[in-house]
Amino acid sequence: MAETGIRDRCGVAVSEDDDSFVGIRCGKDGVSVQFPLGFCVSAGDKGLRRDILLLLSVIGAATGKRDSRLPGPAGDYNVTAFPVQAYMAILQDYFAGGYYRERETVYGAGRQGKIHWGRTIRNKRAFVQEGKLFYLDFVTKKSAVREDELITLIHEYCVYESFSKMGWLFTEKLPPRPRLQYNERLFRRVLTDKLARAFSDRSRRLFRDMLAVVEYQGDREAPQQFRYGTYRFEYVWEALVDKVYGVDNKKDYFPKTEWRIGGETCGNLRLEPDTVMLHDRGIYVLDAKYYKYGITKEPRDLPGASSISKQIVYGEYVAEHVVRQKWFRARHGEGFQVYNAFLMPYQAAEGRGGVTVARAGEAVGLWKANDRAYERVQGILVDTKSLMKVAVRQDKDEAAKLAEHIREGIIKEF
Repeated sequence: MAETGIRDRCGVAVSEDDDSFVGIRCGKDGVSVQFPLGFCVSAGDKGLRRDILLLLSVIGAATGKRDSRLPGPAGDYNVTAFPVQAYMAILQDYFAGGYYRERETVYGAGRQGKIHWGRTIRNKRAFVQEGKLFYLDFVTKKSAVREDELITLIHEYCVYESFSKMGWLFTEKLPPRPRLQYNERLFRRVLTDKLARAFSDRSRRLFRDMLAVVEYQGDREAPQQFRYGTYRFEYVWEALVDKVYGVDNKKDYFPKTEWRIGGETCGNLRLEPDTVMLHDRGIYVLDAKYYKYGITKEPRDLPGASSISKQIVYGEYVAEHVVRQKWFRARHGEGFQVYNAFLMPYQAAEGRGGVTVARAGEAVGLWKANDRAYERVQGILVDTKSLMKVAVRQDKDEAAKLAEHIREGIIKEF
């Protein structure tokens, strides 16, 4: 990274079709970072490093796994197997406390250190004065660092490997080379034993992360040219929208169908909208579309007829069925209006608080009268970077802003 700089290695996706990978790749030409559609990359290196950490955090949270292999077409992985969280955790631990060193308790005579009264009473002479016992010398205990511990040497190796893979995010300088060469069997045995006997949370986390690095280094099938990210960021986009705006029990709003044959019924899988949001007497059925309209402004990059039709069905089901159910009225009350919207990525100007959203237009079904709010599906653009930031800090106060844009669109068109 030192030769070309971080910025030269960063790019923003311009299509969800061509090279759809989003994340970090390391190939023959070095490390490259690909951000998702609509992401506004920071101007300075410090901000750019924060952007990359945000990207890693969002991808890790959306996949829900430390180390995922999801087979995809042509032998590719939807989410790669590189254990980036382990490398990052080792680096952060190193910055906070340096190399891991075990400490042993050493006892000795003197006044420095914590007094061990049991050993003092057994080994030191007490003097009596006015009926009270006094000690002129004590047995004290101190913590001494064991510099030659094998676990420290293994940690040196893991820190160096972590710097070589991910340290460029923080600095261009590498730590000293490890004194111990890689020995998978020895490293595994020592770390497994230490992990089984570790008491502190810090030690357990560190040993698990070190073990992940050792196992990755020893995996003969693991590619030397690593990558961490996803080829299906549309699933991450759906997860971000659902986390920021969605209710927990959205299955209550799924339309049901069934076959009736010869007096028997056969149920089907329910239609599942991406997200359902409740706000101020409004039910908002949201479909997260990782489409590039927000970047190209080309109508061909908008959701098509099947998506529009399905969204209208969702809204109709909620309006005609869900809001009339006893459980819904008992839980939320009456007088709810149902709205529909597609949420697509775009890049907004930075410097605003919360998630930045804008209205693009609306979609309607020509077979409908379009006199109900849910029959007018609003196209809403959502700033990618601000949505990622809010999802990471789990801010749930964004519903009002989104609801206002959707309702304004309905009022404007009516």
